[in-house]
Amino acid sequence: MTHHKEESLQVLQDIRSIMDRSSRVLSLSGWSGIWAGLVALLATGIAYQKTAAVPFAAGAAISALVDELALLAVLTLIVAVTGAFYFSYRKNKKQGQRTFNAAARKMIISMCIPMLAGGWMCGVFMMNADFGYIVPTMLVVYGLTLINSSKYSISDIRWLGLFEVLLGCIAFLKPEWHLYAWGLGFGVLHIIYGFIMWYKYDRKGA
Repeated sequence: MTHHKEESLQVLQDIRSIMDRSSRVLSLSGWSGIWAGLVALLATGIAYQKTAAVPFAAGAAISALVDELALLAVLTLIVAVTGAFYFSYRKNKKQGQRTFNAAARKMIISMCIPMLAGGWMCGVFMMNADFGYIVPTMLVVYGLTLINSSKYSISDIRWLGLFEVLLGCIAFLKPEWHLYAWGLGFGVLHIIYGFIMWYKYDRKGA
């Protein structure tokens, strides 16, 4: 009788595990966060050099600088996402899992909606020369996006989102810290998060 109960409990645990894998994206690689953070830090260094080279820029010079920084941000996003996809795909392939399951599609949709809205807001700020709102908005919107998407992924991502929102709120009050806040939020926090994810979920299978 006891053996039968143990088998029943094991079956229930297996069913719960299968349902959890189908409803959540559990195969995000820790190296994805590390890669995204390193790319963001590199972009921060480039942005710092560009802004330091024109400390008293005005008029056309400011417009050109903003365009260059906007292009740098777009390229950073593309490179970071591409690398994150590669590391997650490689991990899934080793584990024999699909990269784009139903949960992954839901997570992408839940992320795209606020990110597109945030991108539109930042574009409006650029057109109106309200540059002081761009970095804080990026951090807050990104943080809220992570929190909103955490229901389709590992719960740890919610903490990263909360720290991003907090950092963005602080950046609204400290315009002179914007570049550092961007590097801390998209660079350092991602690297820390990536190492934690690698230690908790990837280390045993490495």
